[in-house]
Amino acid sequence: MKKLWQIAQKINTDHCSISFDEPMKEHTTFRIGGPADLFIRPRSILAFKEVLELLQIENVPFFILGGGANILVGDKGIRGAVIDTSLLSSIMHLKQKNKNDPILLYAECGVPLITLCEEAQVCGLSGLENFYGMPGSLGGSIYMNARCYEDDISTHIQDLTIIDNQGRFKILPASAQSWSYKRSPFMPGGELESFIICAASFRLISDDPKKIAERMCFRMRDRMQKRHFNFPSAGSMFKNNHDFGKPTGKILDELGLRNYRVGNALISPWHANIFVNIGEASARDMKELIEYAQKVVHNATGFCLEPEVLFVGEF
Repeated sequence: MKKLWQIAQKINTDHCSISFDEPMKEHTTFRIGGPADLFIRPRSILAFKEVLELLQIENVPFFILGGGANILVGDKGIRGAVIDTSLLSSIMHLKQKNKNDPILLYAECGVPLITLCEEAQVCGLSGLENFYGMPGSLGGSIYMNARCYEDDISTHIQDLTIIDNQGRFKILPASAQSWSYKRSPFMPGGELESFIICAASFRLISDDPKKIAERMCFRMRDRMQKRHFNFPSAGSMFKNNHDFGKPTGKILDELGLRNYRVGNALISPWHANIFVNIGEASARDMKELIEYAQKVVHNATGFCLEPEVLFVGEF
């Protein structure tokens, strides 16, 4: 901790906010998680880059936090530093140079996905409606290659602004990278594994803002009907796998796992692939519930369920 305190003195507090022992349950959609040793909020992409350089020079482990969706933070918290990107939230409508060029909407990594969808709607730009209501940030959505209603976010990205493994800003065409079902090139084993997502521009099409809003409302109503927001959760717990022949939620439901509970961690009574925190659930309880569901499914079917949720920190 003394080393982290010394490192914190080197960070320009005009460009970043800093705190120690920050409770991560305040920053995750699960509302679960112990303290982060050092919690840093850069106020600009340049400050973000400078913090990354400092932590790498000082050999301090770090975790980059988006909207806190799709992660389960351990009860003992996160050692080292957490870099919170929530203040990196600029959005710009990029004008076309030529009439036939695609219409682009540029957004920084900390922009909430809901905000990005709403900004696109106001600008009369269609393409992101399926993602309306999805929690989390743009950076996290790109990292996970977010998918909903048979639509991958990667299919709408024109280019990516990244920091490479030598600390340089670069702009990369998204189409030149490898994307697959809920997997991006930034994940372990990907060609951009050591690169950091800073921003992206989206290739969208002009449409009537009222029609875009109608499609967005339709998606939000569907999420509400599935009770996605009744309790803190991370959205879908497990990935679907076409080899299983049916959605994961249906498999869990058929095996009687709806309403199964460990402590205050519960498999939702409304959708068996949504695991929820019904009141001060611990990470230990949620992890035990996840592992129990995997065991039941494997014993009954031989299928190995792959979590969408990342396990972060010390359990």
